[in-house]
Amino acid sequence: MTVKILRGMALLQSLLLLMLGLACLKDVAAGKNFKAWNAAFPKPDSCPPLEGGNFVKLDIRIVNENHRVAMGRSFQNRSSSPWDYTFNWDPNRFPSEIAQARCRNLGCVNAQGKEDVSMNSVPIQQETLVLRRKREGCSIFFQLEKVMVTVGCTCVAPMVHRLR
Repeated sequence: MTVKILRGMALLQSLLLLMLGLACLKDVAAGKNFKAWNAAFPKPDSCPPLEGGNFVKLDIRIVNENHRVAMGRSFQNRSSSPWDYTFNWDPNRFPSEIAQARCRNLGCVNAQGKEDVSMNSVPIQQETLVLRRKREGCSIFFQLEKVMVTVGCTCVAPMVHRLR
């Protein structure tokens, strides 16, 4: 069981590093966010220049992109517990942009479209892994970090505590 978990973690770490590499190459090719990325971690003058020609060429185009499932933008609007998205941007994190849902109401929306405060609208949260960029001397490295992301909202019955 422990071996399976370790293999799964190693695979996850490899996939996250691959995604990081693809995102960096995509940003370099597009010329976007790269200046912000470098400005956040300026290289000290005392660091030696990078040498060597060990580079990998990657094709970052998505294969079968047209096979994605189409989901209407109104998905969060049709819920009995609607939400809006805000975007959190951090240049030292991969992915650098994460969408966070925020519930619109304290109560839930009934069939007539009115808020029903006898029910509660609560956030749905998912813990996910991101890569955090850090500097140690002349070296830049990435460390796995857990973050909580609010992905939507749902309608629940309120918790009632009776006093005796």
